[in-house]
Amino acid sequence: MTQPSSEDTGMLVPASEVFHHVSMSELGLRGQLPVTTEGLAMELTLRIGDLLFSSGMNTQDTILTMRRILQTYGLARAQVDISNTSFVASYYPGDGLPPITSVRIVKPAVTNLTKVEAVQRLVDEIVRGKPLEQAMRAFDTIRAMSLPYPVWVAVLGESLIGVSVQLMYTTSPRVLLISLVTGVLLNLSLRVLSRLALPPFFLQLAGGWLAVSFTTFVGWADGHIAFFEGIDSSMVAIGCLWQLLAGLKFVAAVQDAIDTNYVTATARLLQVIMLTGGVVTGLVSGLVVLNRFGMSVTISAEPLKLGALGPQIIGATLLGAVYLMGNYATRRAITVASVMAALSWSGYAATVAAGFGPIASSFVGALVSATVAALLLRKTAIPGFAVVAAAVIPLVPGVRLYYALFQAVGTINVAPDLGHGLSTLGVAIGVGLAIAAGASIGMFLGRPLGDRIMTLPHTWYDRMRTNRLK
Repeated sequence: MTQPSSEDTGMLVPASEVFHHVSMSELGLRGQLPVTTEGLAMELTLRIGDLLFSSGMNTQDTILTMRRILQTYGLARAQVDISNTSFVASYYPGDGLPPITSVRIVKPAVTNLTKVEAVQRLVDEIVRGKPLEQAMRAFDTIRAMSLPYPVWVAVLGESLIGVSVQLMYTTSPRVLLISLVTGVLLNLSLRVLSRLALPPFFLQLAGGWLAVSFTTFVGWADGHIAFFEGIDSSMVAIGCLWQLLAGLKFVAAVQDAIDTNYVTATARLLQVIMLTGGVVTGLVSGLVVLNRFGMSVTISAEPLKLGALGPQIIGATLLGAVYLMGNYATRRAITVASVMAALSWSGYAATVAAGFGPIASSFVGALVSATVAALLLRKTAIPGFAVVAAAVIPLVPGVRLYYALFQAVGTINVAPDLGHGLSTLGVAIGVGLAIAAGASIGMFLGRPLGDRIMTLPHTWYDRMRTNRLK
């Protein structure tokens, strides 16, 4: 059985949190389903919302999707609330009848974007009039779908995240090969550890230890093995850390805050703090232990310089593709995501070249990619939230968070500098706000523009037909 991954890059959740979803058909046979149409509609809606939210859809879009389903089945006055770990739907039928309330607990599951795409097609069919009983059977079929491709393909995708990031800094074949090998070892190790039901904080802690171990080995091999000669150990650390840092969770938290969903925003932000703290704790404690044993390793607290623009765009393109590959997306979704990631980074690079800082440049990159993605995906079932997340992943401030905390606490070779760390942290927060704002505004602008563009061919055809009749 594969271990469930979260919506972030390469992250795992403990095996103890795997949740077995009982189908609606099985509950019906047990006599545990509601007997009214309203109750069945709410049960189906909560299950669809659970799948979408746990797969990474933001709170606002999840609620809007759930309300569309409830309105279609005649529950226009139903209220929906999400509190990060639970869903609540309540409907008052009127005429003195008691209200109907349904609650569903959200549990982590394997992120399967192929299922999300199928569910979004089902939602469109429901809105167009699909009967409730057929919709329930269709959802059970979707929920029971197997993974679209082998687990090793997803593991490879997660491991290639480090390679993609390295391409943005260097094109050295040796560095890229080392990044791939360490990425595979890191992912496989965390998958094994997740079977021990460790909390996410300790998985992140172990990930930090592994990153230090790999970095130490490369630093040692630099003077003993010719292949590793001249390899910057900090590059190895960055490749590993990109698979551990919760940059996208930070952006999702900010986006929920922008949409005024403060409960889920606060929960996600606290999760970011704990996950990032676990990584930094692992790094710092690992360095201290190694120092006690007389082994010195240097991990720089200063940001690395980006390489040439061409490899940067190639790295961003690959990063968008492998992110969705690690989350079991369809091939067309992966293709669109890679193009949007390239567009996002191109917008960022062009804005930087024009003399703007990282915050404004991140906003532009996210705005451009989200707008185009919304235009292209408006009438498709491809999960737009996943494509936009993949598009902005090259921009996320995960590494900036790492630098900020490392600068604040210091390393063996670098004295702690709280002021410097807080300054970097402020930039990271600003970048996260800019990405979330750009993505939100881009989706907001792109959806109506997409609807308008989709009507243009029909408008032109109607005009041509009218002219011919005249």
